[in-house]
Amino acid sequence: MVFRYGRLTRSGGLDPRALTFAVLDLETTGLDPKRGARVCEVAVVRMRGDGTVLDEYSTLVDPGVPIPNAELHGITDTWVKGAPSFAQIAGDLLACLDGAIVVGHKLDFEEGFLAAEFARLGTPLSGIPGLCTLVAARTHLDRYGYRLPHLHHLLTGRWPTAEHSALGDARSLAALLTELVGAAPQPLYWDGPPPSALPQLPRTRLIAPRAAGLRKGSEGWLATLTARLPLMADAPPPRRSGLDDYQAMLAHALADGRVVGEEAEQLALLAARAGLTQETARGVHGEFLLRARDRAEADGVVTAAELRELQRAAKNLAVGHLISDLEEAAAAERARRSGPLKGWRLLPVGEGEQLAEVMDYAVDHGAAVAVNVTKTVRLVIAAEGVETPKTAQARQRGVPVLTPEEARKLLTAEVERHQREEALVADDRAEEVAARIAAEQASDKGAEVPEWHGFWRPRELTAAEYRARFVDRFADEPEPVFTPSSASAAGAAARNSGGCAGVLVLFTALVGAADTVAGLVG
Repeated sequence: MVFRYGRLTRSGGLDPRALTFAVLDLETTGLDPKRGARVCEVAVVRMRGDGTVLDEYSTLVDPGVPIPNAELHGITDTWVKGAPSFAQIAGDLLACLDGAIVVGHKLDFEEGFLAAEFARLGTPLSGIPGLCTLVAARTHLDRYGYRLPHLHHLLTGRWPTAEHSALGDARSLAALLTELVGAAPQPLYWDGPPPSALPQLPRTRLIAPRAAGLRKGSEGWLATLTARLPLMADAPPPRRSGLDDYQAMLAHALADGRVVGEEAEQLALLAARAGLTQETARGVHGEFLLRARDRAEADGVVTAAELRELQRAAKNLAVGHLISDLEEAAAAERARRSGPLKGWRLLPVGEGEQLAEVMDYAVDHGAAVAVNVTKTVRLVIAAEGVETPKTAQARQRGVPVLTPEEARKLLTAEVERHQREEALVADDRAEEVAARIAAEQASDKGAEVPEWHGFWRPRELTAAEYRARFVDRFADEPEPVFTPSSASAAGAAARNSGGCAGVLVLFTALVGAADTVAGLVG
């Protein structure tokens, strides 16, 4: 057996919040590895039991055989073209599982495929600590509908995304485990073998992550594509050949300023062939936008039309921070033009520091500068003692002519008047009141009892009860086992049974009670 199964129990053990778990999901070409079915996608989410995600890993796997069941998971022969084989990713997968309790929903399914794949490599696995969340859910929750999507929705209030992709399902299961461990009505403990070191195989760091379940959403296709890729702690560099194709397709998709669904799917396929992760995809998207920005700034000026084009690209690429300075400058210019002196057209006459200062003040608050006396000029500001034909013409037309000092007083008064009018509806206590109400609402939410607590069993099922409800009724199904953490007769019984999701084995030694009946099924 690949796994030695433990359990989450209310009767004492290790605090699972401090333990490391490796949440595993596989997509396969069929249901039975003994009939030739192979792994075609694998994902692992490494996390602590408190919900802290430590690392993610995901890749398509070339199974070496045709894929007959693409309608179940969306993986076709085209998708796995150029993907690494299981032999090439075996070392990386073992590194992801090393030193952790491996978690799966009906973990015996993953167990059968791991046993077959590693046996082909001459590296049989055994004794890895395992937790089946199907067993845990049935043991503690009295609510039929134990499939992963239904349990995820019950415990988190959200339906999972990217279903039937290895990473999507692993993330859903990680969220489910976090809620079960952290928010159960009664404390749960880990009762099973501790994490242990696994065999080491050469690591290639070859990956072909699949971005599945794409949706445009509120942030756009490429933001979803990036989010569906694994967030790896140590991401390998993209493969150059695949990256060139991805960048070419990206340019094509953004040529008209928007990305459509078909283009997003094509980009997802090319992202897999380039080996992109969240980190490297964001880097590629950022480089793309920076090249476009360089072209816009080449003449020293970014026009309004160029800024709009950059903004569309930044929104599609989800890298708006790379042009935030341009947007802030444009916003400041718009605010200046809409300032309290908007509509004031001023004509400066002469030179001098005072004149320059008052004109700068006026322009900063929205005034425009004239060069001649026209009917739109509202004020002429002449340096002290300066008289020109322009000042004479202004007086003839009834346009005020003021010194810089007089003009500064007039303009300051106008700005202050405008600011007082804006403040008429303001209230200094507004932010304080809003923060207090938000805190009260958060307190109300915090006091709510999660709906799923209503399905919490008064006591966890005994082994006999579990067997009667979930095993004996389906006696013709394979019977996975729960393996006690200590060596005993129960361990011998476990070794004579099959995997995690349907069978029980004695765990008398594990629970330490003379009257404990045969062990837990998954």
